Amino acid sequence: MRPIRWIIAGGSMLLAGWLILVSIVAEAIPARIWLSMLAYALTLLGFYVGIVGVIMYVRTGQNK
Repeated sequence: MRPIRWIIAGGSMLLAGWLILVSIVAEAIPARIWLSMLAYALTLLGFYVGIVGVIMYVRTGQNK
């Protein structure tokens, strides 16, 4: 998978996690513990995937 796709996937997961959390705070959706855990997991995983994508992008740029 290309590094840009990793970065986009990570950013999408971060955005999804943040949207869930903002919706809970704004009381647009009910606060459930499993939903909060899902949002937390999406945020952490998205950050990790995005950072890995950036590292891959930098490393492939150095080989050119």
